[in-house]
Parts: sequence; structure tokens; C-alpha cells
Amino acid sequence: MDISWEDSINDGHKKINREQMRYFVASQIKQAIYKDPAFKFFHSLGIFNFLQGFRSDNIDLGVFHLYWDENAGDVGVNNWRERWYEPGEEVRPVKTEGADIVDRQKLMNWWNAEHSKIRAGVMLKQEEIKVKEEDDEPWDHIPEPEWGNC
Repeated sequence: MDISWEDSINDGHKKINREQMRYFVASQIKQAIYKDPAFKFFHSLGIFNFLQGFRSDNIDLGVFHLYWDENAGDVGVNNWRERWYEPGEEVRPVKTEGADIVDRQKLMNWWNAEHSKIRAGVMLKQEEIKVKEEDDEPWDHIPEPEWGNC
């Protein structure tokens, strides 16, 4: 049996309409995304869209779309916008215009610096191990006596 949205869904106690259901599921999705420690960096990482469809056997709420709006003003939670796509409507993720957000030269410089630190640490550790081995076994470096004409 299909449920029409003109009639409200009866959950046994009260009637729930489509907008209330959409509000509830959107709140749950946004709360989960906002709680993520990386949330404030998503747009910097190139993550501009979150899409989630809500459909069961007899209910289709459509697709929830949380997207970054770079023209919204100050960077923050207020730059994230939301919308609902109706069932069957074409989903169109937001594409950012303009320059690539990743500065490849800075990324390469950072990578090289970090790699240099790691290599220097490995070389230092190898030198420490070598010195420790020499300290632990000093007799390995003493030349053998020549007993020649005894």
C-alpha cells in the first residue's frame, strides 16, 4: 500500500507529514556531519557535497543534499546549505568554480620537508645503533695480535 503525502502518515499516536520527516532526518544527518572533527576542514579538502537518499518500501522522501556555498560569506557552519530533491528529480552536486583549492607547490614543499625529517631521523637512529654496537663490543675493533715469532 502506497502512502500518499496528502494523507499524513499515522504512527499510531499522531500524524507525521513529509516535511516533519524530512526535518527530522536532515537534523540527524547534519548532526552527524557537524560532530566530525574534520568538518571545519571539509571544504578545504575539496569535500563540498553530502548526499543521502531516504526511501523504504512505501515511503520516498527524496534525496537530502548538504552542500558548501562559497558565496555565503564568512567561512563556517553558515556556509553549508541544504536542499531536498524530490523523488525522481536529477541530483546535481555543487561544483566549485575558480582555482584549484590545493596549492600543489606548497603541498610538494611540505611533503619534501616532512620526508627529509623522517630520513634524517632514520639516519640518526642508524648511527645511534652503530655507536651502541661499537660500545657494546669494543674488542671487535682491536686488531688481532701478531704472534709471529714466538
